[in-house]
Amino acid sequence: MGEHDRVTVPPPDETATRAAREAELGVYLRGFRARHDADDYDEDDRDQDGCAEDGRRPGRRGTLTRLCVLLLAGASLLLPAVATRLVGPELGVPLLLVPFGALARFLWRSFRVTTPSLRPGEYVYLYERGLVCPGEGGTARAVPWRSVTAMHQDVTRTYVNGGYTGTHYAYRLRTGARCGVTVGGFLDEETAVPRAGDPQIRELAQIVLDETVRRALPPAVTALEEGERVVFGEVALHAEGIALPSGTAPWERVRRLEWRGDGLVVVRTAGAGRWAREAKDIPDFPVFWTLAKELFPHAREFRR
Repeated sequence: MGEHDRVTVPPPDETATRAAREAELGVYLRGFRARHDADDYDEDDRDQDGCAEDGRRPGRRGTLTRLCVLLLAGASLLLPAVATRLVGPELGVPLLLVPFGALARFLWRSFRVTTPSLRPGEYVYLYERGLVCPGEGGTARAVPWRSVTAMHQDVTRTYVNGGYTGTHYAYRLRTGARCGVTVGGFLDEETAVPRAGDPQIRELAQIVLDETVRRALPPAVTALEEGERVVFGEVALHAEGIALPSGTAPWERVRRLEWRGDGLVVVRTAGAGRWAREAKDIPDFPVFWTLAKELFPHAREFRR
């Protein structure tokens, strides 16, 4: 087993399993090393948009644990003193082995070399029909694929003093008008040997992209075939043309449609001028780009 495999994702606990079961996500498939963050606006809106987390409030479990440890520590120190006064040192002295033994075990566990571990916000569980994102304090959020209304992808290569330092991946899954979950990670794609703890975001990203296309592409194709427009934020596609904030242009008047290497999508038309937005601002961008290339075969894509 290589160094890269030492940092492993723990198996789903009771809270994650319950969240998956209540959301009807099906069979557990695997875990991914990837970060996740909730995009909720405020507590009052979470139930309305279906964003409530499962499990107990963060911090409550840790507070109870610390309280129990303090009570046990006090009792273990008090018991030898009481036993010495009532019975004598014959009983009190042996009872001192209890607190000192517990202290020795604590110190041993604190200073021993352990296998690197992940925090709940650093891994994601994949199920048949969605994801489960574990949280701190015994919480877990289920994200069924059926509840995702839009996906925003943000893949950015970063450079410092002209040198490549890594690629930042972020995929925001919107599950309501005011909430969602973002999964992502930072990865050095030019490192020959993977490092322990590197995120597995590329594998998870491909699954997110595949599920986005599966969810959104068939209804979009059907809408185009029926003569309807398919809206992607502030731009819309139609079999006859493209609708931009500045106006609608037939496809024969489109002069340029390209996805640049810096992530910018540019549309130039003879009548409606120039429109440019970053790919991350276009909801369900893989579906948008697939349809755009079909409707405008001269579309160009510049790989990063």
